Amino acid sequence: MDWKINIITYNLAMKSSNTEAVHNMLNGTIDDQTHLVGIGLQEVAHAETIGGAIATWAQSIAAWVNNNTRMVLLGKTFQATNQVLIFGRKQLIGQIKRIDYRFQRNTFRGLTGHKGSIGVRLQLASPYSIVFVVSHFMHGPEHNSKRIEQYHTNRICSFPEDKSVRAAFWFGDFNFRVEEDMNTVIQKIKNGTHLELLGNFLSVVFYLNYIQFPDSREQLKRTMIERDAFIGFREQPITFEPTYRMLVGTSEPDGKRVPSWTDRVLYKGDGITELSYCNNKKAVASDHLPVIAGFRVTAPVAPKPKWEVVFEHLPTWYTSVPLVGRFQVNAQFYKENGSYRDWIGVFPATIDDCTTATNWIYAATCFEQIIDGEKFLACEFSDIPVGSYRLGYFACHLNCIVGLSKVFQIVEQP
Repeated sequence: MDWKINIITYNLAMKSSNTEAVHNMLNGTIDDQTHLVGIGLQEVAHAETIGGAIATWAQSIAAWVNNNTRMVLLGKTFQATNQVLIFGRKQLIGQIKRIDYRFQRNTFRGLTGHKGSIGVRLQLASPYSIVFVVSHFMHGPEHNSKRIEQYHTNRICSFPEDKSVRAAFWFGDFNFRVEEDMNTVIQKIKNGTHLELLGNFLSVVFYLNYIQFPDSREQLKRTMIERDAFIGFREQPITFEPTYRMLVGTSEPDGKRVPSWTDRVLYKGDGITELSYCNNKKAVASDHLPVIAGFRVTAPVAPKPKWEVVFEHLPTWYTSVPLVGRFQVNAQFYKENGSYRDWIGVFPATIDDCTTATNWIYAATCFEQIIDGEKFLACEFSDIPVGSYRLGYFACHLNCIVGLSKVFQIVEQP
């Protein structure tokens, strides 16, 4: 079974979200063949995470994806000004058995995570895991050694000890720079010879071993060849122009920083086929351009979903009557992974966001019912408007939905 996975990384430079900017960022990046999308955002305005922003990038991105694709938000988290969003096909909800997050902070010697990494591990039913790591590394052309050091402290976010990880994608604003005079780089971009800055990597065969001699002005390329960082990771050939630093509102260098390929997508694993790698010159809300990468990953055939929580099918319900749903919980699941913070949610039938429900209650507040000798737990909700819904059980220790009901209707009482 082949999965198509798209990766997007975008440094927002603290710019506010708007509908046009989100459309320019995402339009044309997700199609009907896409299974998973990982989006990493850096330099998100503080108001979006601590409160105060009227509209956030995360909300706007989720709304665009819901309106234009058949994907659902599987997981999201943040660290200081960095965010990660993972979207997947709706039929994958039952295949996600666990979502784990790891964080590494590097700003002010680890006091804050403005520079640092977020790791996300999707554990599938196969068993098979896919990892996404979003990073914002130390800035400045003179800090190459600090970026390498940061890689080594942040490597824990890639879950290196987990043998079930078959594909890992590490992306973000890595901040590695081009070591060349600014005017020279700008002139090369104008005359179309900027790829020369990446260097020609000569290979010599010596006793069946390939020895590569880097001839590059670009720090990350040289770092990877010399095996100082990102050991085992690969990158698709770069065919696009540098992504930083742009004059906001355009895709032209601003002349204040040496243009560099700071925004990158690396990958590691078996059965991964490179599909595409480019920048997005239509998204000009920031002084960075987004970078998009596409991959095809060979994954095991997914077994039929087996829910840990099974809901009783609900008939059509009236708005005037409090909604009562019944469910049964796998005892072994609850013993190993249950929590008093687990919650039951009323979701739209379309399930646009696995992490947020229209109404919810803690599972610990549900009450027992015995029906025909079987024990059920019952949840009750009031004031649910007319519509099509599902009930879902969200396990906090697993960070995912482990039970989902069939669609039911709520209508006005005649």
